[in-house]
Amino acid sequence: MGYWEPHTSSVDFCERNYEHSEFVVEWHNSWSSFVGISVFGLIGLIWGNPTKEMRHTLGYLILTLIGLGSVGLHGSLHWIFQSSDELPMIYLVTLANYMCVEVDSKVGEPKYPQLPTFLNILMVINTFIYYTFQHIYAVFIATYAVSSILNTFLLVYVVHWKNTGGKTGKKIFKGTVIGYLIIAFPIWLVDMHCCNWVLTNVADNMHGLTLHVVWHLCAGYGAYCVLVTLEYCRMIALKIPCTCDFWLGFIPISRRLLPKDEN
Repeated sequence: MGYWEPHTSSVDFCERNYEHSEFVVEWHNSWSSFVGISVFGLIGLIWGNPTKEMRHTLGYLILTLIGLGSVGLHGSLHWIFQSSDELPMIYLVTLANYMCVEVDSKVGEPKYPQLPTFLNILMVINTFIYYTFQHIYAVFIATYAVSSILNTFLLVYVVHWKNTGGKTGKKIFKGTVIGYLIIAFPIWLVDMHCCNWVLTNVADNMHGLTLHVVWHLCAGYGAYCVLVTLEYCRMIALKIPCTCDFWLGFIPISRRLLPKDEN
């Protein structure tokens, strides 16, 4: 019997429990939560947010907390850590939706000044509903799915229809499309619905590692690229001279251009 039993989360993920430690339920899903999610949030907190606006700092902070909450969830399968993982996911998508709507507003002059109040009230209501139905995993999935679909449409509108960030904005956003939509989401579907096959054909040949690790790495990267995309588009909309570097060829870091860089 493992340290955290009986487990109280509404879902048990596709990794054999306590395979590597009697104190950590899902070993690989735990470390990959930090590496694949929190590390990207920390990169943004340390090197991102050239406009120094709270919305961007908050986005990277929430992404970091999602990873830490996920570490707790996979390490314990306890309901309190489940909520510390899932609720911030909904908060982050909601914040990203706000950032899309206000991407080209003037500093200190939002187009929809009452929107933050409305969204805060909505998140309080959502939090109450979440804890009421936390034992039903499908409720969280449905809420997150609807918010994510809306965010996808808003991002496409900002990046492609309005062409706010130009070619560079599209290049950054491509990281989200590839990381989250093309790789992470299909992997998550296989991992959640074909667990026996994954355990037999993947975990047994990879020291217990499953496809959920890939979900963490690619979903965290995709979420990070959403934030950098909106950060870069924001600077272009404000006519701030800027550029975007790509660490290791694929990790975007947006930054202001200093006068010496423009010459």
